[in-house]
Amino acid sequence: MPKGFLLALVCSLGACAAPSAPKARFAHTFVFLRSGPERAKYQGEALQELMNGHMANIGRLASEHELYVAGPFGKPSPTPELRGLFVFATGDVERARELTASDPSVAAGVFECEVVPWSTDKDLHGVHRRDMEFEARRKADPSIEMTQGMSSYVAIFAEDAALASKALSALRKDGRIAVEGRFGGERLGQGLYVLDTRDATAAEALLAPVKAALGPCTIVPWWGSAELSK
Repeated sequence: MPKGFLLALVCSLGACAAPSAPKARFAHTFVFLRSGPERAKYQGEALQELMNGHMANIGRLASEHELYVAGPFGKPSPTPELRGLFVFATGDVERARELTASDPSVAAGVFECEVVPWSTDKDLHGVHRRDMEFEARRKADPSIEMTQGMSSYVAIFAEDAALASKALSALRKDGRIAVEGRFGGERLGQGLYVLDTRDATAAEALLAPVKAALGPCTIVPWWGSAELSK
């Protein structure tokens, strides 16, 4: 069989197609943290105490290998009430709710949470392991700032994951998507795409050629582990 014909046949069967979306090998739970109904009650030292407890609880859950990803959303944001996110190791929504409830800021009503199933092809266990190694180095060397282990990203929350995955195929091929995954539960059919770009302006430039094909989506700056882009 001529080589040219064989190549054409292979390509026609999909080997030369654009990169597909992840196969979602890993099941987790995703938590949206929003401003809670009691936020206005806490100011000054009282609010700072709760935030200190919030950060300490994040550290505890990470050290116990329950929490794989956490980080705040930045500005400008079209949804300022959306404050941050968690990704838990477990795929059990009820277990994730229990873990989230251990946060003192959640218990006080400063934050309220939405917990949903979420799956990805990204090995977040490996990301978490590297984060813990960085944290060990930071504790051993006080000159290392916590922010050195963080990076800015831009998160895209797409209403139609199938549509968005297809539209983002070129960025996926270029390695510009740090992590992506699909939601379940009440958000079934929706997707998250984290762009490895530093700010919203840069993200808008990257997305300009495909924006019309993305479908309805929310684009928000986000801070997370620098290990996500590796």
